[in-house]
Amino acid sequence: MSTLLIVILAVIGFLALVVGGLIILFFHQGGCCVRRMKAKITRKDYAAPVLKHS
Repeated sequence: MSTLLIVILAVIGFLALVVGGLIILFFHQGGCCVRRMKAKITRKDYAAPVLKHS
């Protein structure tokens, strides 16, 4: 039973490393929508109405 548990955890850990690596590469290259969202957040026209209210 303990050998089976070790094998299962090793496979899950390996898959987690692969998925984590793919996610890191995805965001490192900008992702599909990350650049557009970042541009929208940092634009001044979104910050201007907030600054006028305060």
